[in-house]
Amino acid sequence: MKNTGVTILVPYDFSQVADYALQHAIRVSQVVNQPITLLHIVNGLSDHKLMQEKLSKVASQSAARFGLEPIALIKEGSIFVQIAEVAREINASMVIMGSHSIRGKEEISGSLAHKVIISSSVPFVTIQEPPINKRYDEIIFPIDFTEQNREKHSWISYFCTYYVSRFHLIKPYIVDPQLQCRVDLNMASARKFLDELGAKYIEYDVKGEKNYAEEVLEIAVNIRADLIVLMTTPKDNEDKFIVEPHEQFIIANAGHIPVMSINPTT
Repeated sequence: MKNTGVTILVPYDFSQVADYALQHAIRVSQVVNQPITLLHIVNGLSDHKLMQEKLSKVASQSAARFGLEPIALIKEGSIFVQIAEVAREINASMVIMGSHSIRGKEEISGSLAHKVIISSSVPFVTIQEPPINKRYDEIIFPIDFTEQNREKHSWISYFCTYYVSRFHLIKPYIVDPQLQCRVDLNMASARKFLDELGAKYIEYDVKGEKNYAEEVLEIAVNIRADLIVLMTTPKDNEDKFIVEPHEQFIIANAGHIPVMSINPTT
């Protein structure tokens, strides 16, 4: 976890789901003691002064409702570029963004959230509903066979610092012995990291009776998970990332559970 960050960035388009994202950010801010920056992207034809006034009003209402007033920031340009750029400029610890419920791989592949996730240098949390719990105490960590999967283990330290987290490590059902070996190595790495921190965790071996993503979500719902943490996959020979099909399904169907997507740095 190389980026320690100084603020939580919330893209805000004045929709209901954007307000949900702000509510989630406030819950995180109250625990980690970081300020919040509200970001609204405008095009060249927009009235910057009017939008600044509207966003500042949202920030003032937040102060009245929650005792925390975010910074209100207006930027001009493309949402697919500006969100990632602003996150880097302000050294954001994470981006929390509302995402409308999406069904199906084709839809999420072209969605706003998906396009912004794969360009973000900081963890990107997508939410669809208002927060239920104040803390990230029950955290789902799906384990896969990729080398990058181990990188998200460093976020265990973050959660252990600020929360009383218990981690749920979920292994997929895999027939291929080589892939299974790589999954086992990733599980061992996560287990070692957790043991060194004295963190609590539970391991799951799913049976493969359903799609892996469905099995992950089923466990998440059953344990009343507070967060699901995913790692994207680097695209070959390009400075871009891929959200795998099972990850797309989880993001689209997580419902009330926030999903944190992390682009690897290695």
